[in-house]
Amino acid sequence: MATNNNNINNIITTNKHKLKIVSKEQSLPELDSVKKEKKASKINHCSQDLPADWQWMKLDLFDKQTNTGDARHKINISVCKKHQIRNFRALLNSPWTHFRRNLTAQEWSSPHYELVRHTRQALRNAGYRATDIWVSKCYLPGYKQGKGDTVKDLSVIKINERQDHRYTVIVIANDHKMIVPLKGDKGYLTERQRQHGVIATGTANTILKTSVGVRLDDVL
Repeated sequence: MATNNNNINNIITTNKHKLKIVSKEQSLPELDSVKKEKKASKINHCSQDLPADWQWMKLDLFDKQTNTGDARHKINISVCKKHQIRNFRALLNSPWTHFRRNLTAQEWSSPHYELVRHTRQALRNAGYRATDIWVSKCYLPGYKQGKGDTVKDLSVIKINERQDHRYTVIVIANDHKMIVPLKGDKGYLTERQRQHGVIATGTANTILKTSVGVRLDDVL
């Protein structure tokens, strides 16, 4: 079974968007005991080809009762587009056969859901077990943290990796795929995050496509 994001990236390269992942880990200086308690000592983020006008995307995986397994998993997706943040959520507790619920035949045959089906099947063909792959539509946060409206054409696939506290999440927005590795081992989460049920986190920043600034030879 594949166990890293490079392998997953090789598995799902059939869509027009080539995924580029540059993992970046760094330690933060611990200036004093107060900051040490409030901040994680490590940052988990990668660089990717995000959709137009997206600056970054942050994923937090929750399990309110971490010993109960995948049936309790929920993911929060924060997207910064045009410097405004929108939040989406997905429940990762239903079998694959439930994914099509509340979709019309026309919606199910659309490019987005065809891409979701193809991606999941590619993972299965690569050796991932069905019990390691969880797929869900996303929804808007509702009243008092409840479930709001379903967001069509935004789906997530969560893959349980062999290494403890490691997951891979594929976010599919329209026909655009993004892979974000999530980490929850020591140093990546604050005590407050753990108290709120966060078990892994990860952030994707957009790949810089155009040069910014001026060259030294042009001004000196």
